[in-house]
Amino acid sequence: MQKIDSTQALHRAIIVLEQRKIIEEDLFKEQFTIAYESLKPFNILRKAINDLTTTSEFKNHVFQTIAGVISGYLSRNLVIRTSQNRLLRILGIFVQYVVTQLITKNSEEIVKIALAYFYRIFDFNRKN
Repeated sequence: MQKIDSTQALHRAIIVLEQRKIIEEDLFKEQFTIAYESLKPFNILRKAINDLTTTSEFKNHVFQTIAGVISGYLSRNLVIRTSQNRLLRILGIFVQYVVTQLITKNSEEIVKIALAYFYRIFDFNRKN
């Protein structure tokens, strides 16, 4: 700080410091409130879930898993249908597992192939 010679300058310096103190207290209270809110368990959980679900990797894995499970379930139902045969039911479970694993692991290639067929069909319909 600078050396203050007169009483008027001293009073001005005191007023400036008091105003600065009020502003800094307000900023401190705001920061404290923000920190307090961010440390609440619900907010921590919400932020973690939000961070997790916004990543593209998570979305890809969810899509792959859902596609694999649905296709496995459908293939199992195609094998079993309404049969009561235990051997056929065991075979259906095995088919469901294999199809689920194949689709989950190779989903990118399957999407590329499906899109290629879709574009061929779309172009074929456009030519006719």
